[in-house]
Amino acid sequence: MKKGWGILGTLAAAMPGLLPLTGCTPYACTAIGWTNSLTVTVGGNPAAVSEVRLCDEKDRCSRPAPTPADPLPLRSVVPTFDPTTGTPEPAPESEPYPLFTVTREGDTWNFMMGMNAPPRATISALTADGTVLASQNVELTWTRVGGSEQCGGPMSTPPLQLRVP
Repeated sequence: MKKGWGILGTLAAAMPGLLPLTGCTPYACTAIGWTNSLTVTVGGNPAAVSEVRLCDEKDRCSRPAPTPADPLPLRSVVPTFDPTTGTPEPAPESEPYPLFTVTREGDTWNFMMGMNAPPRATISALTADGTVLASQNVELTWTRVGGSEQCGGPMSTPPLQLRVP
Protein backbone atom coordinates (compact mmCIF):
# COMPACT_ATOMS: atom_id res chain seq x y z
CA MET A 1 0.00 0.00 0.00
CA LYS A 2 1.36 3.38 -0.99
CA LYS A 3 1.31 6.24 1.47
CA GLY A 4 1.96 9.95 1.37
CA TRP A 5 4.30 10.98 -1.44
CA GLY A 6 3.89 7.64 -3.24
CA ILE A 7 0.32 8.44 -4.27
CA LEU A 8 1.18 12.07 -5.03
CA GLY A 9 4.19 10.94 -7.03
CA THR A 10 1.99 8.62 -9.11
CA LEU A 11 -0.46 11.47 -9.78
CA ALA A 12 2.37 13.86 -10.66
CA ALA A 13 3.78 11.32 -13.12
CA ALA A 14 0.35 10.75 -14.72
CA MET A 15 -0.51 14.46 -15.16
CA PRO A 16 1.46 15.09 -18.39
CA GLY A 17 -0.35 12.19 -20.05
CA LEU A 18 -3.77 13.22 -18.74
CA LEU A 19 -3.48 16.96 -19.40
CA PRO A 20 -4.37 16.78 -23.15
CA LEU A 21 -7.53 14.87 -22.26
CA THR A 22 -8.79 17.86 -20.28
CA GLY A 23 -8.67 20.17 -23.29
CA CYS A 24 -5.64 22.06 -22.00
CA THR A 25 -3.40 22.07 -25.06
CA PRO A 26 -0.78 24.61 -26.11
CA TYR A 27 -3.06 25.87 -28.92
CA ALA A 28 -6.79 26.42 -29.43
CA CYS A 29 -8.66 26.01 -32.70
CA THR A 30 -11.17 28.85 -32.83
CA ALA A 31 -12.37 28.39 -36.42
CA ILE A 32 -15.23 25.92 -36.71
CA GLY A 33 -15.56 26.19 -40.46
CA TRP A 34 -14.19 28.02 -43.48
CA THR A 35 -14.56 28.33 -47.22
CA ASN A 36 -11.96 27.27 -49.78
CA SER A 37 -11.94 29.22 -53.03
CA LEU A 38 -11.01 28.76 -56.66
CA THR A 39 -11.08 31.32 -59.49
CA VAL A 40 -11.53 30.64 -63.22
CA THR A 41 -11.02 33.34 -65.84
CA VAL A 42 -12.62 32.73 -69.23
CA GLY A 43 -10.60 33.80 -72.27
CA GLY A 44 -11.32 33.80 -76.00
CA ASN A 45 -15.06 34.39 -76.36
CA PRO A 46 -16.37 34.97 -72.80
CA ALA A 47 -19.53 36.68 -74.11
CA ALA A 48 -20.82 33.28 -75.32
CA VAL A 49 -20.54 31.78 -71.82
CA SER A 50 -23.61 31.66 -69.62
CA GLU A 51 -22.19 29.38 -66.92
CA VAL A 52 -18.84 27.97 -65.84
CA ARG A 53 -19.29 24.67 -64.03
CA LEU A 54 -16.80 22.91 -61.77
CA CYS A 55 -17.18 19.18 -61.09
CA ASP A 56 -15.01 17.18 -58.71
CA GLU A 57 -13.82 13.62 -59.32
CA LYS A 58 -17.01 12.25 -57.70
CA ASP A 59 -19.08 14.16 -60.30
CA ARG A 60 -20.44 16.66 -57.76
CA CYS A 61 -20.91 19.91 -59.64
CA SER A 62 -21.30 23.58 -58.84
CA ARG A 63 -24.47 25.58 -59.19
CA PRO A 64 -24.96 29.34 -59.26
CA ALA A 65 -25.13 30.85 -55.78
CA PRO A 66 -28.67 31.46 -54.55
CA THR A 67 -29.93 35.01 -54.98
CA PRO A 68 -32.46 36.80 -52.80
CA ALA A 69 -36.00 36.42 -54.07
CA ASP A 70 -39.19 38.34 -53.43
CA PRO A 71 -41.26 36.69 -50.72
CA LEU A 72 -44.06 34.48 -51.98
CA PRO A 73 -47.61 35.56 -51.19
CA LEU A 74 -49.15 33.93 -48.15
CA ARG A 75 -51.58 31.14 -48.82
CA SER A 76 -53.73 28.85 -46.76
CA VAL A 77 -52.59 25.27 -46.41
CA VAL A 78 -55.13 22.50 -46.15
CA PRO A 79 -53.99 19.46 -44.14
CA THR A 80 -53.40 16.45 -46.37
CA PHE A 81 -53.27 13.81 -43.65
CA ASP A 82 -56.39 11.67 -43.40
CA PRO A 83 -56.46 10.06 -39.93
CA THR A 84 -58.86 7.36 -41.15
CA THR A 85 -56.31 5.92 -43.57
CA GLY A 86 -53.36 6.30 -41.18
CA THR A 87 -50.93 7.07 -44.00
CA PRO A 88 -49.72 10.62 -44.67
CA GLU A 89 -48.77 11.71 -48.16
CA PRO A 90 -45.04 11.41 -48.81
CA ALA A 91 -43.03 14.59 -48.34
CA PRO A 92 -41.69 16.16 -51.53
CA GLU A 93 -38.08 15.29 -52.33
CA SER A 94 -35.60 18.12 -51.96
CA GLU A 95 -32.25 18.64 -53.57
CA PRO A 96 -29.28 18.97 -51.20
CA TYR A 97 -27.42 22.26 -51.04
CA PRO A 98 -24.56 22.23 -53.57
CA LEU A 99 -21.07 21.54 -52.34
CA PHE A 100 -19.73 24.26 -54.64
CA THR A 101 -21.39 27.59 -55.34
CA VAL A 102 -20.23 30.05 -57.96
CA THR A 103 -20.54 33.78 -58.56
CA ARG A 104 -19.57 35.72 -61.67
CA GLU A 105 -17.71 39.01 -61.94
CA GLY A 106 -17.27 39.85 -65.63
CA ASP A 107 -15.08 37.15 -67.21
CA THR A 108 -14.08 35.72 -63.82
CA TRP A 109 -15.98 32.99 -61.99
CA ASN A 110 -15.38 32.53 -58.25
CA PHE A 111 -16.10 29.13 -56.73
CA MET A 112 -16.72 28.74 -52.99
CA MET A 113 -16.22 25.14 -51.99
CA GLY A 114 -16.95 24.94 -48.28
CA MET A 115 -14.19 22.96 -46.60
CA ASN A 116 -13.67 20.76 -49.68
CA ALA A 117 -10.31 20.73 -51.46
CA PRO A 118 -10.52 18.18 -54.28
CA PRO A 119 -7.18 17.24 -55.90
CA ARG A 120 -8.67 17.21 -59.41
CA ALA A 121 -11.64 18.83 -61.12
CA THR A 122 -13.23 19.45 -64.50
CA ILE A 123 -14.16 22.99 -65.46
CA SER A 124 -16.61 23.55 -68.30
CA ALA A 125 -17.99 26.63 -70.05
CA LEU A 126 -21.65 26.32 -71.06
CA THR A 127 -24.10 28.35 -73.13
CA ALA A 128 -27.55 29.30 -71.83
CA ASP A 129 -29.06 26.14 -73.39
CA GLY A 130 -26.44 23.87 -71.75
CA THR A 131 -24.14 23.34 -74.75
CA VAL A 132 -20.54 22.77 -73.63
CA LEU A 133 -18.24 25.28 -75.34
CA ALA A 134 -15.02 24.16 -73.65
CA SER A 135 -14.02 21.68 -70.97
CA GLN A 136 -10.73 21.05 -69.22
CA ASN A 137 -9.50 18.57 -66.59
CA VAL A 138 -7.24 20.26 -64.04
CA GLU A 139 -4.97 19.21 -61.18
CA LEU A 140 -5.57 21.55 -58.24
CA THR A 141 -2.74 22.74 -55.99
CA TRP A 142 -4.17 24.05 -52.73
CA THR A 143 -2.33 26.58 -50.56
CA ARG A 144 -3.44 27.54 -47.07
CA VAL A 145 -4.31 31.27 -46.93
CA GLY A 146 -5.46 31.38 -43.31
CA GLY A 147 -5.72 29.32 -40.15
CA SER A 148 -2.93 26.91 -39.22
CA GLU A 149 -1.62 23.45 -40.02
CA GLN A 150 -2.89 22.11 -36.66
CA CYS A 151 -6.40 23.54 -36.94
CA GLY A 152 -6.92 23.85 -40.68
CA GLY A 153 -8.22 26.96 -42.40
CA PRO A 154 -9.18 28.44 -45.76
CA MET A 155 -7.21 27.40 -48.84
CA SER A 156 -7.03 28.66 -52.40
CA THR A 157 -5.56 27.55 -55.73
CA PRO A 158 -3.70 29.64 -58.29
CA PRO A 159 -6.20 31.19 -60.76
CA LEU A 160 -7.23 28.89 -63.62
CA GLN A 161 -7.71 29.88 -67.27
CA LEU A 162 -10.37 28.37 -69.55
CA ARG A 163 -10.20 29.30 -73.23
CA VAL A 164 -13.48 29.34 -75.17
CA PRO A 165 -13.29 29.24 -78.99
